[in-house]
Amino acid sequence: MDLRQLKYFLGIVEHGSLTRAAAELRVAQPALSLHLKRLEEEFGCALVHRTARGVVPTESGQRLAARAAALVEQMSGLRDEIRGLEAAPSGPAVIGIPTSLGPVLTVPLALEVRRRFPAIRLRVVEGLSGHMLEWVLSGEVDMALVFGAEHPPGLATHFVARERLALVAAAGSELVAGRDEIELAAVLGLPLILPGLPHGVRAEVERAALAGGASLDVVMEIDALEQIKALVAEGAGFTVLSERYARSGSGAEGLACLRIDNPAIERTISLAHAMGRPLSIAARTVHAIARDHLARLTRDGRWI
Repeated sequence: MDLRQLKYFLGIVEHGSLTRAAAELRVAQPALSLHLKRLEEEFGCALVHRTARGVVPTESGQRLAARAAALVEQMSGLRDEIRGLEAAPSGPAVIGIPTSLGPVLTVPLALEVRRRFPAIRLRVVEGLSGHMLEWVLSGEVDMALVFGAEHPPGLATHFVARERLALVAAAGSELVAGRDEIELAAVLGLPLILPGLPHGVRAEVERAALAGGASLDVVMEIDALEQIKALVAEGAGFTVLSERYARSGSGAEGLACLRIDNPAIERTISLAHAMGRPLSIAARTVHAIARDHLARLTRDGRWI
């Protein structure tokens, strides 16, 4: 038995017909029948049922097809990896970027990947930070920027930065007049507009409230940061965001930020991927470019 025989068998199962499989695989039908016969002899059992309409796999054939598909995929991945050592990276790479980091990373990352490695098919998935861990662990993305210092097992992380969260208010709010910081206890008593859990900002504020023995007054839950900023600018409430994000994008002139103090709310940002799912060469390349770009935006673990 060799890999070619397994590919032929998978073709037979996929097409349900020796004739169609032979045409798709560009193999003479008698030769394909011979390969199938030798496989059945090697395993000592029938792998397909022959019917008037074609062939269907037996229970043993179904088990073989499932295992063979995994083996063929692994071998294809190995071939791509070895070839990629001496060739330009190519193929798909998917990175998850939280909405709050999109303005500083998505466009520069995409431009650099496109300019330096045009054969990489980059996909950037932006979304709420609470979804990033789930996407990494499920394999929906190859890597993602995640918040928080504690992560589930099986995750490889590369530290990016620490950032302090700030209270965000309307620029004309009396609360911000003549001050640039506010104590956490005062923040927790304000009417807040926050995203719902498991968004990273909401989780950090919830933890801070729990540590301070207080409860939050969340008057609205909006899972869209730009809309939260717009509502705050209109005086509908206050929110907690990184000052970096609050001061970026449209409408920033209508907002004011106060550093939260006594104690501060600080979060860690890391670039993560699943340890049990090795990154492809294309994904590793994107991972390295993302790290390099983020390093240019930070110094000593802080945003510049």
